[in-house]
Amino acid sequence: MKGGRRQNGFTLLEILLALVLLAFVMLGAWGAIRGATRVTHAADALMARSESVRTVQQFLRHYVSVAEPQPWVQVAGTRARMFLGQPTSMQYVAPLPMQSGHAGLYLQTVSLRKDGSGVTLQLAYQPYAGDRPTTGKPVTHMLLTDLHGGKFQYLAAAAFGKPAAWRDDWQTSNGLPLAVRIHLDPAWRTRVRFPEMLIPLHGGEGIGMRIGGGR
Repeated sequence: MKGGRRQNGFTLLEILLALVLLAFVMLGAWGAIRGATRVTHAADALMARSESVRTVQQFLRHYVSVAEPQPWVQVAGTRARMFLGQPTSMQYVAPLPMQSGHAGLYLQTVSLRKDGSGVTLQLAYQPYAGDRPTTGKPVTHMLLTDLHGGKFQYLAAAAFGKPAAWRDDWQTSNGLPLAVRIHLDPAWRTRVRFPEMLIPLHGGEGIGMRIGGGR
């Protein structure tokens, strides 16, 4: 009778051993779930960053390329110009995407800006006012964040028997460069590059009169 009662139950040691084994199983399952979650989040971040880079490149390739040789004045008393290029910013006149709901031409500025967390790529735009000084505060959109830095360059046409050459700025008061080159240095951890862009300008001739009357 005593032996039968022992066979019908479990000893305390057996119960503890079962609990330990269950804890190991749950710990392994939890680790697997956490690992799968990390992989999923990493894949989502990679896809989101790839889509962001692709969208920004499409925008720049399409809307910088259609910059128009339209004169604009940003500050009263200064000479009208058609394109202004600096190592970290450029200004030009071009339309905006139809889906944005903004028809007509806009004075657009694409620039690299430093903030507390690094460098960002921004787009600012305001309605094109012709050769009148621009007024009002431009609308600003963040195109990319988390950059180490970057650089813009501008292709000038051949002159005096020399080949076409890249410049770090475009200071001519009229005319557009032949092309724009955009290099960005990403700081994000995902394995997504920002391939260097070479954007030909449809209305660019690569020449123009410099401010002050020089070529």
